[in-house]
Amino acid sequence: MDSKAIIAIAVVAVVVVAGVGAFALIGKGSSDSNDNPVDCKLRVLGNANQDNYLDQKDVDFIQDIVDGKTVWNRTADPLVDANNDGIIDTTDVNLVKGFINGTKSTMYYMDWNNSPRSVTYPLTEVLGSDYGIYTEFSTGLDMGIILGIYDRFTYMANGDIGPSGLDLTMYPNADKMTEVGIKTPSLADMYSGGVRILMGDPKWMGGYADDAEAAGFTVIRLPENRTLNGVDALDTLITLGVMFKAQDKTAPFIEFLDKVNQKVQDAVNGSGANVMSYVIPYTAPGYLPAIYVDAHGSGSMTTADVTLVEMLPVKSKVTTTAADGFDEMTADQVVALNPDIFVVSMFAYSSGKDYTVDQYKSAFKEFVELGFDKSTAGKNGKIFAMPFENCSVAGLASVLVLAAMIWPDAFDADEAWDMMQEYYEKFTNFKGDIKNSKFAPLSYSDLKA
Repeated sequence: MDSKAIIAIAVVAVVVVAGVGAFALIGKGSSDSNDNPVDCKLRVLGNANQDNYLDQKDVDFIQDIVDGKTVWNRTADPLVDANNDGIIDTTDVNLVKGFINGTKSTMYYMDWNNSPRSVTYPLTEVLGSDYGIYTEFSTGLDMGIILGIYDRFTYMANGDIGPSGLDLTMYPNADKMTEVGIKTPSLADMYSGGVRILMGDPKWMGGYADDAEAAGFTVIRLPENRTLNGVDALDTLITLGVMFKAQDKTAPFIEFLDKVNQKVQDAVNGSGANVMSYVIPYTAPGYLPAIYVDAHGSGSMTTADVTLVEMLPVKSKVTTTAADGFDEMTADQVVALNPDIFVVSMFAYSSGKDYTVDQYKSAFKEFVELGFDKSTAGKNGKIFAMPFENCSVAGLASVLVLAAMIWPDAFDADEAWDMMQEYYEKFTNFKGDIKNSKFAPLSYSDLKA
């Protein structure tokens, strides 16, 4: 990281709908980027009505166009052309019917650059009974748990934490996965090792995706821990649910997301959650004394914790010169930004097997006392911690708890904790009291007290 690539100290305007980041809406009109033409999380061509399910409603939508009852507006409805041939006809109708029935075929989807890509449908056909999946991050494993395909993940990259360092209570048998370098994994070794599907982020996998496809891999060009062009990890999960013919697994997840969104909207509409400025300092084991900030960068890519926090009524106090919004700073520079709130993003403390709850709390306290506690946010009791693992797919579980800490009069804290507990019981391998776990958001003022 270029330490000279510091920040431009300025309040950055973020897209806000009724005071809430547009990312929070997952139905029609959900796009959080002008570069994203798709108004839903399910990015499969054939999802004609742009909701988050592939079903008879899509068949009827396309059939009405074929019958001349409606006219196809390619701009408003970019997912109608199921076979991506530029023509809407009975072939598209029959293809979507086949998708619903699980018929083997070619499925197109819109990738992280909003370009059409194809995969073999269903993806279980690619894996058969013998082959596995590679993921760059534990977020892919989280998706695998939700989709019921966790045991098909056989390779994982060694970013800030690799499979050998994961907590086995959350990720059983992760220590048996093969660990590879995140920047330049050996495609030949992975292929000979039985990997046939690759998942990752545009920052790393974007550099070798073309080579991987040429080598015979199926590459899922949708993000895990980053947002690119308005496409995020939730898009990936919900789209994979259809690709693996596992909509029955994603339906409860979508329902949970709807419930979270409604709680946020209700709080904002009740005028109890005033818009606050924020900054996300980022750290991980072994990072100090280096400190980073996650924000909107000079490109269209952001990290998942930014996307998560902006589900709430907040505005960023900083933009960065880095294309991916991940810049090195000093503690004094971060404090000088003087936001209303700091949300410290802490990676690998909750998913790592070597960290206890007390160590997670101690690491947060040590970080804050580098000088953040002397800031205006610190004096006002507005410094919080979120494990980065909670800032991708699992962020849905914790965002209401964070909201209740920031706006205690607008959000019901007990209800927020209950919903977080519900999420972890439904969608993860976690067993226990989430409030006293490594996955719980923290408030520095509460911890100090």
